[in-house]
Amino acid sequence: MSYLAFLEQAHLMGVEYRQTPHILSTEDHEERRARLEEHRARLREVFGPFRHSCQVAAVDARSSAARANCDRVFAASRMVYMALGDIAEGVSDTSVFYVALDHYWSAVTELGEAMRLEEP
Repeated sequence: MSYLAFLEQAHLMGVEYRQTPHILSTEDHEERRARLEEHRARLREVFGPFRHSCQVAAVDARSSAARANCDRVFAASRMVYMALGDIAEGVSDTSVFYVALDHYWSAVTELGEAMRLEEP
């Protein structure tokens, strides 16, 4: 059951990530920076339950592969968050968000596949 809770939290993070392209389309750099910082604050709020469910799923994992998949989703979420910070600071362009987001959804998909392979 902890895997399902973690997948649900991963998808709730995804709901937040889906708001990002609209923010990134803001042309005024200062306005975009401010909106990204607000968005990152919201991501931090959602991150608490996400992190907790990840830790529980990792403890409940029956295999090292499943545990590694939990860790990959967690690490990929951090990549997204850090990419948004770099964009807000003008260090990176918006493409880094899309690369990080692709890694995130790949990790979530791999976790779902690993869940199905675990024996009940």
